[in-house]
Amino acid sequence: MKASFKQRRARIGALTLALAALFGFAVIRLVLLVAIYGPRLNSLARHEYSGGTELAAVRGSIVDRNGEPLALSVETQSVYARPRRVLESSTPAERSKLAAILTMPPISLESKLSKDAPFVWLERRISPDKAQAAEALGIDGIGTISEYKRFYPESNLAASVVGLAGMDGQGLSGLELQYDKLARGEAVELSFYRDALGHPIFDSPLALKAPAPGAQLELTIDSSIQSLAETELAAEVVQSGAKRGSAIVLDPFTGEVMAMANVSAGGADVHDRLHNPAVEDAFEPGSTMKGILGSIALADHAITLDRQFYCEDGHFTIGRHTIHDHSRHGWLDLGGIIEVSSNIGAAKIALTLGSERYHEGLRAFGIGSRTGIDLPGEAAGLLSKPSGWKEIDLANHGFGQGVAVTPIQLAVAYAAIANGGNIIRPYVVRAAYEPEGRAILTHTPQVMRRAIAPDIAHEMNLLLRNVVMSDGGTAAKARVDGFIVAGKTGTAQMVNPEDGTYYQNRHVSSFVGFLPADDPRLLILVVLYDVGHEHFGGLIAAPVFSEIAQGAVRDLNIIAPNQPYDTAGVIPMPDFGKDSAGGNSDAKSAAAASAEVDDYLPVLTGSTLTRATPNFAGLSLRRAMELARVSRVNVDVHGGGYVVAQEPGAGAPLNHLTVKLTLAPIVADSGAGAATATQSGVVPASYFSGGGGLAGRK
Repeated sequence: MKASFKQRRARIGALTLALAALFGFAVIRLVLLVAIYGPRLNSLARHEYSGGTELAAVRGSIVDRNGEPLALSVETQSVYARPRRVLESSTPAERSKLAAILTMPPISLESKLSKDAPFVWLERRISPDKAQAAEALGIDGIGTISEYKRFYPESNLAASVVGLAGMDGQGLSGLELQYDKLARGEAVELSFYRDALGHPIFDSPLALKAPAPGAQLELTIDSSIQSLAETELAAEVVQSGAKRGSAIVLDPFTGEVMAMANVSAGGADVHDRLHNPAVEDAFEPGSTMKGILGSIALADHAITLDRQFYCEDGHFTIGRHTIHDHSRHGWLDLGGIIEVSSNIGAAKIALTLGSERYHEGLRAFGIGSRTGIDLPGEAAGLLSKPSGWKEIDLANHGFGQGVAVTPIQLAVAYAAIANGGNIIRPYVVRAAYEPEGRAILTHTPQVMRRAIAPDIAHEMNLLLRNVVMSDGGTAAKARVDGFIVAGKTGTAQMVNPEDGTYYQNRHVSSFVGFLPADDPRLLILVVLYDVGHEHFGGLIAAPVFSEIAQGAVRDLNIIAPNQPYDTAGVIPMPDFGKDSAGGNSDAKSAAAASAEVDDYLPVLTGSTLTRATPNFAGLSLRRAMELARVSRVNVDVHGGGYVVAQEPGAGAPLNHLTVKLTLAPIVADSGAGAATATQSGVVPASYFSGGGGLAGRK
């Protein structure tokens, strides 16, 4: 009895311990499942009865400055298959019909269906008719879905600027890449429930989400001017035998790029959308560098306008090297050197200036650094450190050999000469708008730094006019009827990449100029690559400039000034002897751009006639520079947009050599929204008297 009782107690005790252990294990397992594995198991459970796929957003359109579309997204249909179900539910004959509808070889269709995958695309972005015909075959496992295809309604117009979007809606190049996050929109995960067989139930509540469309990009490009630039450039590429060409049309005061054309001798192809030579490729500028050299030398006081340089009758020897001019010249001043484009004269100016000072001046003009244009892949060009320059290197740099620039870089450098000395940031996107019309991005003119003083820029403006307008200039073919044009030709030998020497019969020919010279509205650069001997910039690039300029001034309704070339001056001089009633017509014409600007008038202090500081408030950079020219005032510009502050203030006696101007963007004042804009650094238009119309979308 006792033994059996003890055995039962032992068994009960063991069973109790076993049950307790099992209970403890269950509790521990439950804690693990809930606390540690719970989220993953919950996700797996949801996956069993729910599914999802990503829906790409409608990519935002790209339009030019006048609203003309350059890139759109159109709805298309894509056909997909669930391979196993298709093979189980169809015959080879039915699949052959499907292949015929999709215009693909039957063997290609069978190859796609043989993949060990639950889902494959058969054909993407096809016409709705094809997609409906494929579905009408009734093959189980075949379906369609709406997708959006990028469409360029103007074909290859501004192709390298607009760029390319890929099959899945991602930006690959150009603005499509640069502003991909804005234009692409926000894709969403389309969620749905599954039935017991795994089929999607698309009428479930989770399927009601929709992707947010991308933003519309409004460009500074003018389609008419862009088309004209591409047409004229392409014609000259064919006629001159050039391998390719680039042209840029720029507003020298705002930095807005109105056209950026790139043309290849082989014709247009998809590569044109993937590469932008005007921004990404560098070349030796040749004699176009002489305008920059002269500006630097004058600003540094290394030379004066009347200093003469002996041009050695066309041959100048430095060590073992000889520099040649195209024609024989004797003594020339800076104006003559630029007008006839003397390499020897430019070399001697560079040697007079010195390596360090010349290098510093080139850097101030932006040579060797990126402009900051809102396009991907911008190159910095090539400007080596002056410590490595030999005497012949310095001489060669004076006429643009041994230095490399991008077309946009050279255009911005010459824009500084046109606008009074300021380096501006170029841009091609004016604004980005949400589908509802709200601006989420705006670009306004931005001054990066000052390269030269206004008076130096004005002097160089005058000298560059002679290149085009005088009988002895190298660019008579750049003339535009009714306008005074300033500019400079360039012809540079191309470098043989194999041995670093120069080709004797392969050149880059260019012309850069601006008009009207006394109030520049357009700066145009034309570059033709890999042309033969004697194809000088004045012969093949200058005529392209002229044709583009004539069309552009017509499209933009730019009126030719009445002032003849032989009496024109950069700075109209006010008559300080007139009284207030008489005023000054030149000052009034400049100030008329803004109703808030007072006429520039002298003021009497005691018995002495002194100058009063002009009122720059509310003026754009262009109008501020015009008023500065009329008033004979040097200005130091900071920021971009419109003048919001000046020092000294308007009306104060002008005892300072320079007036400091602070510029900022302006937005329309709309109550509470304006306060937010001000806090973010954007000044509401109501800051100015009557300034509500200074900004806003067209």
